[in-house]
Amino acid sequence: MQISVTYNPQTYEKFFAPVFARFPQLEQSLVDDFMHYKATGQLPHYFGRDTLYDRPEDIKDAQLWHLHLEIGANKFPQPTYPSGKRSVSLDHTTLQWYRTSDSCLVYTQNLIDENAYSLIAVFHPWAHSEAQNYKQIRALATIARKFRESIL
Repeated sequence: MQISVTYNPQTYEKFFAPVFARFPQLEQSLVDDFMHYKATGQLPHYFGRDTLYDRPEDIKDAQLWHLHLEIGANKFPQPTYPSGKRSVSLDHTTLQWYRTSDSCLVYTQNLIDENAYSLIAVFHPWAHSEAQNYKQIRALATIARKFRESIL
């Protein structure tokens, strides 16, 4: 399966350039690691929870995803493992769910070519505050819809 990943040209200067100025190695590794993750399901050490934005309500159709990232001081919490009689081994999916931080990659997937992805933004270092800016999220959802519906 051939995965295609591109930085969205409409959002690159605002949402990626400042982060890459601080973390220059991230520019290429983010694309490479994202492609590998989508092709194999294997998580790079700095990828965490991967889930849809569901607020505000009117952006759900845009399929705007966010993948938590461990960047700089924004670290994932150490996983806690139950012990004693009820101890269980945490599976890969459960561990990923608990890998959260205040940095994330915002992306979407093309509707026609499901192997094509557009990286729309990196929110760093205040991802949760950025996500509560509904005007901004709606603007990113509009960009996501356009990419999703495009014929590549």
